[in-house]
Amino acid sequence: MFRTAIFILAGLISYLTTGWLINGPVWLRSLDIPNHRSSHTQPTPRLGGLGIVASFVLLLPLLWILLLPDSGNWLFATRFGLAILGYVVIAVVGLIDDMRRIRPLTKYLGQLIAALIAIWSGVTFLHLDLPYLGRLDLALAGTFGGLIGAALTILWLTGFSNIFNFMDGIDGLAGGSGLIYALALAVVCGMTGHRLLAAGSLILAAACLGFLLHNFPPARIFLGDVGSLFIGYVLAAFAVLTTNSGVRPVPFPSVILIFAPFIYDTTLTLILRWRRGERLHEAHRSHLYQRLISHGQGHRQVSLTYYGLNLVLGLLGIAYVQVVDPWRVALLMTGLTILVGFTIYVYWIEARRTA
Repeated sequence: MFRTAIFILAGLISYLTTGWLINGPVWLRSLDIPNHRSSHTQPTPRLGGLGIVASFVLLLPLLWILLLPDSGNWLFATRFGLAILGYVVIAVVGLIDDMRRIRPLTKYLGQLIAALIAIWSGVTFLHLDLPYLGRLDLALAGTFGGLIGAALTILWLTGFSNIFNFMDGIDGLAGGSGLIYALALAVVCGMTGHRLLAAGSLILAAACLGFLLHNFPPARIFLGDVGSLFIGYVLAAFAVLTTNSGVRPVPFPSVILIFAPFIYDTTLTLILRWRRGERLHEAHRSHLYQRLISHGQGHRQVSLTYYGLNLVLGLLGIAYVQVVDPWRVALLMTGLTILVGFTIYVYWIEARRTA
């Protein structure tokens, strides 16, 4: 009952805040003006992610107070406060980029600060559970293991927040995918005893849903970097925490499966662009979802296709937690096969359109 009430409240805050932003003050609307690379044709407000940020940051402390018996512990309270600060910092970085556009290096430095705050608050890889290799315990490897864990955490937090940012290119895609990813993560957290993370994932899912009601094609408002960086960062931070705590730590490949459609699309795109000698930091239209749009499919159709991929891979990620190593390898191979099949489908669409 409590989680249901929190879910409804989070969705309501996000929905109302996003709706207000659509017709809010001119200085706050930050219109996205179409250009030759755009997938839209009308100037559209792009700070819709603020509704998600507001919902999550307001409700997560309430969740901590009500769900945790040791919420009076000053050390835990300090770490929790730092975690909230990290969420705010990543949102501010995205907001500044939405309002005045900053250089990629400056933007990454802001993400790096948010990642370092997360590590300071205790969000860092301590264990990696891999098929047939068992648990790699970085915490037992001394200072070297701690440095490896911190480096992996920075790479993961900044990497996945950027991946989510890159995939926010058409109506409904990032908001709907964030909803599915957060729900799948909530299920995994619930299965493994991560009560706070499960409830926090539900808040994020509800906030994404409230935003999506305004963003599903045709969108009345965009997520913006403030939203895409924030969602990616929160999901990545929660994923790290699931590997270190709870009744049963979550094997990290489970999280990779859940997030796989976005990770795969971005990784494949970067590899192909690198092989063509293109500058990786420059804007482009080479993602699989952008190629489908370029060859005649609409925003609604492409977003729904990715929703389907996310649901299937999410179910594989949830199943991964419950099975033993031979089945885990089979699930990973199944996920990869599905994504390769999707890539073939994109190439087939392109070949049919250009024939």
